[in-house]
Amino acid sequence: MIEVKNLSVLLQGKTILKDISFEVRAGESLVIAGPSGCGKSVLLKTILGLIEPARGEIFFENKNVQEMSPEERQEFHRKIEMVFQNSALFDSMPVWENVGFSLLYHTSLPEEEIRTKVQEALAAVGLEGIEEKMPEQLSGGMRKRVAIARALISQPQVLFYDEPTTGLDPVTSEQITRLMMKIHSEYGTTDVTVTHDVKLAARIAQRIVLLGNGVIEEMGTFSELKVHSQHPLIRSYLEAFEDNPQLPPIDPPEVKSDPKNNH
Repeated sequence: MIEVKNLSVLLQGKTILKDISFEVRAGESLVIAGPSGCGKSVLLKTILGLIEPARGEIFFENKNVQEMSPEERQEFHRKIEMVFQNSALFDSMPVWENVGFSLLYHTSLPEEEIRTKVQEALAAVGLEGIEEKMPEQLSGGMRKRVAIARALISQPQVLFYDEPTTGLDPVTSEQITRLMMKIHSEYGTTDVTVTHDVKLAARIAQRIVLLGNGVIEEMGTFSELKVHSQHPLIRSYLEAFEDNPQLPPIDPPEVKSDPKNNH
């Protein structure tokens, strides 16, 4: 789905990412982990095109993102949605306008139809009946759910989550974790999650990419890392999973054969 090749990013003359290479497989839940300031969020924003890389290439469905036409770039952005760390809601707009923003301002759909889609998206995250509330009336967990609903309304193939449980209490973090797992299962999205929340990563990751000092230090599935990795952060993830055996990580995606190869 996504391939990053030899990616380097410089901000204000400082190297943030250096020669990063990895892929995101269709239908998987990939976690990008690492200490604060290691470049996790910068990596997501660079893939989205919000930050210009110094070197390297990014491919989406085998197309070089930097070489896409304006029409291809628009389609690329339609297929990927990001849930920002601070939810990034518009405080001056009621919930329904926040959730329906992309449809209101980038399509010609009638408002009645958009409102119906908003209600469906809010129902998917367990927030029926709050369409007219303002963001300031919502708790942190509700704001996060609204942000997820806003991402879902355009039916993206890929969801980027930037620190989805940061700043939330343990109960709310658990609710968001379960919601992310539910959406991944029911919508079949490809998920890329940036987090330093050990328990979240232990629950949702099919593979982990561990960043440190701007480079990839470790990468692999839980099973692979359990056998081979001695990195302290990876060991803490494994221990967090062992503390929650009743709620295992998301099942690996089913490998589907290419219909072009079926005879």
